[in-house]
Amino acid sequence: MLKTRVTQLVALELWLVGILLAGSIVSERILPLTVGTAAGIWLLRWAVYRRRGRATPVDWAIGGLILCLPCNLWISALPAKTWPQLLRLLSGIAIYYALVNWANTKHQLRSLIYGAGGSGLLLIPIGIFSTKWIFNKLSFIPTALYAKLPQNIGSDPIHPNVLAGSLLILLPPIMAYALWNRKTLNLWEKIFFGSSSFLIIATLGITQSRGGLIGLVVVLGLIVTLRYRRGWIVWLLELIILLILIGSLGITQFVNLISPTSSVVNSTNVRVEIWSRALFMIHDFPLTGVGMGLYGDITDSLYPFVVTAPGSAPHAHNLFLQIAVDLGIPALIAWLAIFFLMGYISYQIYQWGQTHQDDWMAGLGCGLFCSQVALAVHGLFDAVTWGMVRPAPLVWGLWGLTAAAYNLIQHWPTDPPTPSK
Repeated sequence: MLKTRVTQLVALELWLVGILLAGSIVSERILPLTVGTAAGIWLLRWAVYRRRGRATPVDWAIGGLILCLPCNLWISALPAKTWPQLLRLLSGIAIYYALVNWANTKHQLRSLIYGAGGSGLLLIPIGIFSTKWIFNKLSFIPTALYAKLPQNIGSDPIHPNVLAGSLLILLPPIMAYALWNRKTLNLWEKIFFGSSSFLIIATLGITQSRGGLIGLVVVLGLIVTLRYRRGWIVWLLELIILLILIGSLGITQFVNLISPTSSVVNSTNVRVEIWSRALFMIHDFPLTGVGMGLYGDITDSLYPFVVTAPGSAPHAHNLFLQIAVDLGIPALIAWLAIFFLMGYISYQIYQWGQTHQDDWMAGLGCGLFCSQVALAVHGLFDAVTWGMVRPAPLVWGLWGLTAAAYNLIQHWPTDPPTPSK
């Protein structure tokens, strides 16, 4: 009887953790319950079945990352501020393993792709009604457009860069799935995936996130390159368009077109100063970091800005520097191990699909691989997919989908019985 009850509870792991994680995006008070629920299910599974769930290629790296957390909380000057960030990281790991344990079939993986598309569509209205829009960063986007957007954003607005970073990593799996399977999708599926991709791209545009738009250009070029034999031509076209713009406008006007609100020198100086403070912290706290979410507080206290206004930079504006600042170099190494392994296995999924003429799996692998590229490109300019932002566990969700797909092809028959092509 006990074993039956535990089996029923374990089967609900993804739904329990997923619902609580969605609630924690609205209220941080739900984060302890999210992590506690996941930990309770893991303990029950171990006590009854003597196993912790399905293994993945990055378990050792995730374990190393978790080992860094107690020290980080201990060294933090503001534990009350660091604690929610640690819980958010753990909740991301919880959804990662919940997805891995649940998605054991191709049908379940396909439902997760629909979930990604639905998440993208859900983020768009949330973003439109909750974002504090910045409309003077890119001069080629008309400012009149923003007058038509909702202005009543409440007391806790979303920054456009946060919205852009989340949508950018969601886009590739949705678009690649539709592109690879366009001949087999029914009408409603074409409408769903087509509208999801179009609306995500349009919303990325109005965020005016330069990191998001650069990432979008790279991702679109990479998807087309992996899909078509002569897809490399898209890179040539993008380069020609760039050269034409620079040639017709001149380098100064081109830079002003991209960033009209500040000169090249000031913009560069501000970003370099923010990065330099991150490097100072990494030098002084290499093993433990300064505490998650404390970049702005520590900078103002120990490494005050000269060019940048105090309190105006809450994070390092670089994903990789931010992780090292928050948790230290050992944690950065563990995170990078996860990141590179996820890039590797997602490309393996793509190659497996190509080899077995399975368009479904090839599209999924391509999309997941491009999500890793998008994460890296956007991460060079911002750190909104990590730590203090509420949608940060989204990265772990995509990693969970990647690991689940990789586990599936590892146990797939040598000759798949029903290839999609």
